[in-house]
Amino acid sequence: MRNGKQFSMIAPSAGFTSRVMTRIAEHERAQARRRALIGSALLVIVAVATLALVAWWLLTVASVLVTTPSVIASLLNAFATLMFWVSKFVGMVWTFASVFIANVGAVQVLMLVLGAFLLTLVWVRVVTQPFQPSPRLLNLGGLRK
Repeated sequence: MRNGKQFSMIAPSAGFTSRVMTRIAEHERAQARRRALIGSALLVIVAVATLALVAWWLLTVASVLVTTPSVIASLLNAFATLMFWVSKFVGMVWTFASVFIANVGAVQVLMLVLGAFLLTLVWVRVVTQPFQPSPRLLNLGGLRK
């Protein structure tokens, strides 16, 4: 109070809060649109840059192959050598598997494969997410909480 005058509170006009909330919502939507536009632009820029790098690499490889045709022969020779060793490895695995099955028996091998498959499934389940027993699993014995 100054000079003996009393001050009175002025109330906001009707609908003030709804107008303010509408403006805040519009501002947030505009920011979300801006972020989405910036993210899309960055994604397009990275995709174009990656495509340009791959194209540059392909042009470089093509120019090397055109200027030195002996590289093609060397690559084919290396690929043939690789295929030779892969076929030898596959033959070795096939021989081992056939001797193993002949000596152990097909049913036992099937059980071993099934066990390995089940262990792999359990491993994947444990690695991907922690085990959390469901209430249905806990109530299988008829126990109630």
